[in-house]
Amino acid sequence: MTCNIQYQSKHANRNLAWVILFLISTSVYAVNGHVFLGGTIGLNKARMGNNNTTINYYDGNLTDAYPLNRNDANTATIGINSGYEFQGSGLIPAIALGLGIYGTPVGYDYKGQLVETAIGDPSSTLYDFKYHVHSTRLLLEAQFTWALLEKFAPFINMGIGPARNRLSGYEETPVDNTGYVPLPPFQSHASTDFAYQLGLGVGYAWGNYQQERISLGYRYVNLGNTTFGTRGDVYPYRLDTGRLTSNEVYLTLTHLF
Repeated sequence: MTCNIQYQSKHANRNLAWVILFLISTSVYAVNGHVFLGGTIGLNKARMGNNNTTINYYDGNLTDAYPLNRNDANTATIGINSGYEFQGSGLIPAIALGLGIYGTPVGYDYKGQLVETAIGDPSSTLYDFKYHVHSTRLLLEAQFTWALLEKFAPFINMGIGPARNRLSGYEETPVDNTGYVPLPPFQSHASTDFAYQLGLGVGYAWGNYQQERISLGYRYVNLGNTTFGTRGDVYPYRLDTGRLTSNEVYLTLTHLF
């Protein structure tokens, strides 16, 4: 019984020593780091996954196709991020962990034509259509920065989290005077999906402990699936526009406190 108590006591002391050592090392590491706040502006090209969505009805005897004139569109991205950067040294990178929110205030514009095909008949182009896509994402981010080139520092970063994509503004106009009357538009629809981003770039730092930084970067962003609602009871089919991805070039100004 006495041996068991002594063993438990030694075991508890060893665990306590490890905890104290961990807390000391963590606090030392944290003292050498800084809280950061950054603002981002960028340009991106977003690609719609389904560039020729089709809808079959009347037991497949009639097909509506919605090919896009182009399946990519350009717009601006703005965002802010904040968190804590743990200082690196030499080949050991500084590690920044934080939260970022990014969005497209103007949105993406897509255009195309509605082509209808009945079995046994040639296809007919009935309408020109257009719509808008807005996307906002909230990501947990990690960035690894190597201060190897004096004030210039290459980095890689990544992030995961939810993205909210909203499709709206669907409009159709007849391509000629054939008398076809457009159906009610596809209803606006917003959905939240899993998103991730991967990127790299280089930053330039100045000031005390290089607390001011400007960075030029590139990132690939997967924003998840997008879809419209139906046209209503008369046409209860959704327009599935597929997965939205983006290639972004951006500038970030960051301040370390």
